[in-house]
Amino acid sequence: MIKKLLIILSLFFLDISANSLEGYVIYNGDVNDNKIYLTFDDGYSQKNTISILDTLKKYNIGATFFIEGGFLKENPNVCKRIADEQILANHTMCHCDITKLSNQNFIDDINEFEQTALEITGQNIRKFFRPPMGFIDKEKAQILKQRGYLIFKWNVQIYDYVHYDDQGVDYVVKNITNQVKPGSIILMHTLTDSNAKALPILIEKLQAQGYEFSSLMDFLAR
Repeated sequence: MIKKLLIILSLFFLDISANSLEGYVIYNGDVNDNKIYLTFDDGYSQKNTISILDTLKKYNIGATFFIEGGFLKENPNVCKRIADEQILANHTMCHCDITKLSNQNFIDDINEFEQTALEITGQNIRKFFRPPMGFIDKEKAQILKQRGYLIFKWNVQIYDYVHYDDQGVDYVVKNITNQVKPGSIILMHTLTDSNAKALPILIEKLQAQGYEFSSLMDFLAR
């Protein structure tokens, strides 16, 4: 419980410093538009990732998967499917606090992810980036911007990133639907069974409320 609280507090205090990264990091879309954006971090569970992909295909909805390096290497077939059907994006090879990396080590990590993804999927990745745990500073943001990346965080999140502490389907649906508003970028993880099982319910509820699921590709036109 203490660990859970510390994680949540660290993310909260990180987000309130967003003004220092103004112009670099995207937290949400147009607040006057009914479009919302599904994003999934990490990978980790092959079974749940496949289930989520199946649901997205059934409902014809696009999403972005910010995959970390370990899952990329260990699950090439799943990652190729992500790249073929959705957007596979960069979540680093190390899945570490990038603010603690030297600039060169960070650049090396980004290069390795791009090359590994190309070898596995046969495609150049879309240059979308999400910092692990949300930790990023202006120096690393400038490096990413110079390399042509858009940096995405989120404005909707739930506690869903500890596999042995799955909060259940009702928790997922209730807490996400209560937070969503026009332009929301929704952060979920592919780790828990509940996220995979809740996704069809969540999609139908939010569509019934008038929301349209869209793609982060929308942001390229800005």
